[in-house]
Amino acid sequence: MKLIAKTRIGTEYVHSKINAYFAPDTSAQKMADLLNKNNYDLKPGEIWYVYDQDYMQQFYTDKRLYFSRGKLKSATI
Repeated sequence: MKLIAKTRIGTEYVHSKINAYFAPDTSAQKMADLLNKNNYDLKPGEIWYVYDQDYMQQFYTDKRLYFSRGKLKSATI
């Protein structure tokens, strides 16, 4: 699993703990690109970025993204 989270451009090493989702390794970058393309819940200077999963992220991330019939959806874990 990968983590997709909102971050500010230029400070990708720091990400939002509130706006974070787990995603499958195979489609995480595609999902982040789709969120960025549609400016989903973004303010100026923010982007969705893909991170490698860390064991600490499971303590504050309770949502996941997935594709269902070609549409991007989210669910609570």
